[in-house]
Amino acid sequence: MNSPLSSAEDPRSLQIASDNVGQQLQQIAILTRKAASQLGTALGINQTDVAALEHLITDGPLAPTELAARLCVTTAGITQVIDRLERAGHVVRERQLNDKRRVLVCPVADSVAQAYRHIAPMLNGLSAVLGALDGQDRSVVEAFLGQVIEVYRSTLPGSAGPALEQADA
Repeated sequence: MNSPLSSAEDPRSLQIASDNVGQQLQQIAILTRKAASQLGTALGINQTDVAALEHLITDGPLAPTELAARLCVTTAGITQVIDRLERAGHVVRERQLNDKRRVLVCPVADSVAQAYRHIAPMLNGLSAVLGALDGQDRSVVEAFLGQVIEVYRSTLPGSAGPALEQADA
């Protein structure tokens, strides 16, 4: 039987849990996971595969080793991810002309379009929200989100990757 959490171990006792902004950040995290789950269902892939496809759509073709590092999986694990995505028709492996040993994983244009169609209503809604921000409000939001991103990067293993200054996908 599980013992109850002490107040020092219970995340609900933290200040952020009772702070409106903290609660909103938590809701964004929950809704982001839900959106990713729905995208995975629409594309017929699991969450790890969705994450891999997101990196490929956002940053373009990547070497399998780079993709493995970003997802914090082994090279054997990334091979399975790429195999699944390839079988589902979402990616192709392309050998480099100048070095036949080097392979890049490339997202398939139809899959990129399908993913975009699925998330377009959310992106359009967010674009409208961003468009309504005036200069000063926008600066405050940018500074705040930059600090939140830095907290995540500094506390999550393997998250010190490339800066995602514009998340268009």
